[in-house]
Amino acid sequence: MSLFINRTEELEFLEAEYARDSSSLVVIYGRRRVGKTELSLKFAAGKPVVYYLSQKLDLERQVEDFLEKASEQLGTYQPKIPKWDAALKFVAEQAEGKSLIIIDEVPYLIEGSSAVMSAFQAAWDLYLKDANVMLVLLGSSVGMMENEVLGYKSPLYGRRSGQIKVEPLKFRHIRHFFPQKDAEEIVRIYGCLGGVPAYLNKFDQTLPFIDNVNMNILNRATFLYDEAIFLLKEELREPTNYELILEAISRGKSRVSEIADETGIPVHNIPKYLRVLIGLGFLSREWPVTLKKTRDIKTGSVYALSDNFMRFWYTYVFPTRSILEINRDAIVSKIANSYDHYLGHVFEEIVKQYFIDLNAAGKLPFVFEKIGRQWGKVRGKPKNANAYEIDLVALNEDSKEILFVECKWQTLTGKSARKILHDLKDKSGAVQWHNEERKEYFAIAAKKIENKAELKGNGVMVFDLEDIFAGVE
Repeated sequence: MSLFINRTEELEFLEAEYARDSSSLVVIYGRRRVGKTELSLKFAAGKPVVYYLSQKLDLERQVEDFLEKASEQLGTYQPKIPKWDAALKFVAEQAEGKSLIIIDEVPYLIEGSSAVMSAFQAAWDLYLKDANVMLVLLGSSVGMMENEVLGYKSPLYGRRSGQIKVEPLKFRHIRHFFPQKDAEEIVRIYGCLGGVPAYLNKFDQTLPFIDNVNMNILNRATFLYDEAIFLLKEELREPTNYELILEAISRGKSRVSEIADETGIPVHNIPKYLRVLIGLGFLSREWPVTLKKTRDIKTGSVYALSDNFMRFWYTYVFPTRSILEINRDAIVSKIANSYDHYLGHVFEEIVKQYFIDLNAAGKLPFVFEKIGRQWGKVRGKPKNANAYEIDLVALNEDSKEILFVECKWQTLTGKSARKILHDLKDKSGAVQWHNEERKEYFAIAAKKIENKAELKGNGVMVFDLEDIFAGVE
């Protein structure tokens, strides 16, 4: 059964736009499978609508195909119109009241003809903006949508009334797909599939995590087996170097020089590949959170896989595909034996989401403005022993308050938790940020912490998976 979860804010915005007495142009975009089409169709339910899924055709065939599909939905004749502006005008004129036109996968139209956005501009300026029309444009190529549809140089720039970037669901939403599963199992699923509804709907509620992986990802006949490669091939003409980069980053190679050494790709070519992968929503670029200006960076930026499914796939599937063909059980065992280690970074992201929710609800000692990872050098220590890293740091520049957080996907005794807290306080001294006047707080988050109450107080917060799964009230 396919579920539609947590798009309330987006639906409310779309309904408000539709209720206007004037025309509106809305752009919806985000990575593939994230639920853009489902969102638009949920919104369109019960409304007179023309929905068109774009095809990779030349300009004239695009218009002909659009009019064929639109005429079928409208129950009218198919006119012989060769241009987009006139075709959109024709469709808008068929509605008795508010006209709703949804065009999905707009990047396919742009690939077919670079002039298509200029044609949409002409349609909007000459007809649609005064015709009580709601035009919704959807696209999965994030980079193309941001540049060709939303960007300053786009013919449609300044004409949209709103845009929605549909993001993957957060950890707190995943339980709705698997109401019978416990918190730890939900973490395992989230670490593998992320918050992509199309993937979550593929897992069986009744099966243990590792059996779901075996049946729905490692089985070559299934949708998810080739999904990562399909995503790249849909967006890129030559995906080979991108695959090598994703695998390198999944192995922990996070800096440009490390990625170049791992892949054999010349170091001066790496940034252009990284920019594309960021645009597709698969990678993120990070700097130490205390930096005020990312351009003035001595510590350097790092790159991380921000998409859990891609990270899982390039960690466990891509490097072992030849083995999967002959001994799938060996890969199942490898995942089962190493997955808790893999989940360390996943848990950090879950904790980050939880702190953002706490912050929004006013449940922290101060309201932070930024949160992220922190790393750097310890002054006065030898070169080979002077690096530090803190999982999460949250801060407020105005109040000079700062929170240091250590995340452990482990079960901690009171003794081990106190040791982690001691080390965290020691590392915090290396963070050069308003050192003489700041107010400090500390937090530990773990899978399970024994005797949590004994650790709390004096600026120390303690959370485990039970707290996180319960959510923010």
